[in-house]
Amino acid sequence: MRLVEEQPIPRTQKAAPEVLVVGGGKGGVGKTCFSVNLAVEIARKGWRVVLVDADLSCSNVETVLGVESQTKLDDFFYQKGGKDIRAILTDTQYENLKLIPGTTGLLDVANPKYQQKVAFIRELGQLEADLIVVDLDAGAHLNTLDFFLMTDTNGVLVITPEKTSIDNAFKFLRAALFRKIERFYQSPEVGLLLKRNETLREFIDSVRASEIFDADTRKRICGELVAIARSIKPKIVVNRARNAYEAQIAANILSKFARQSLMVEPENLGFLFFDKCVPEAINCGTPFVVSHPRQKISACVTDIANRLGYF
Repeated sequence: MRLVEEQPIPRTQKAAPEVLVVGGGKGGVGKTCFSVNLAVEIARKGWRVVLVDADLSCSNVETVLGVESQTKLDDFFYQKGGKDIRAILTDTQYENLKLIPGTTGLLDVANPKYQQKVAFIRELGQLEADLIVVDLDAGAHLNTLDFFLMTDTNGVLVITPEKTSIDNAFKFLRAALFRKIERFYQSPEVGLLLKRNETLREFIDSVRASEIFDADTRKRICGELVAIARSIKPKIVVNRARNAYEAQIAANILSKFARQSLMVEPENLGFLFFDKCVPEAINCGTPFVVSHPRQKISACVTDIANRLGYF
């Protein structure tokens, strides 16, 4: 009996693209590998996906994906007049998947002006796609934080079960929250108080005790701070887990820190098994969901795609 290759089911196109931003603070935890494999997996299901390399200093999505683009993100930032992100949109070898390549890593491009970042984020929202997956730089630089804050509910924190990774992810989340607060108020007084506190609860206590604001203003600010924190609902993906229990423990620890110190309630999105096929796939420039589709780690990516609503 001849086997008929299964074809992707045509999907109902979304009116506006959903944005999934992948960060986590610490380098080397697998953010890029996760972003690439998730984007490929969802595109193969029939959804229109754009993969964005937003690492402005050491981009490597092209290496992991196995493509070489003739354009770079530099070209967008250097455009004169009106910005058009479609000029650097690159086809890939995978149907339904397009790429916005990273930068050359030059200093001018690694530190774009705030207006350039705003234009970049605006242009992404106007692309014809169902999903935009944005792979971020390591660390908690302002550029990285601003890109992570493109979405309140679809920021993904990739961690490993190690304590250093969990600690860095918490610090990254705290920096993102404080950056959101800073942008909301644009107030020197609020900014000064932010620098003096390590948790949101301490910051709220400082506002309550501050003589800079009157009683009504203090009450209003405290209510707004809680609302801002609760509006951020990051998702956690644990990479390189030896088993589901280890992954759950790591996610629970980060969630507890975020809840107690920042009043943020993360969602555990899933985990990826530790697998020796990953370095091989990266070196070959073929995502492991393609090169090793029967491995448990590929099933994990499928499960995460399903949880995100991309069946």
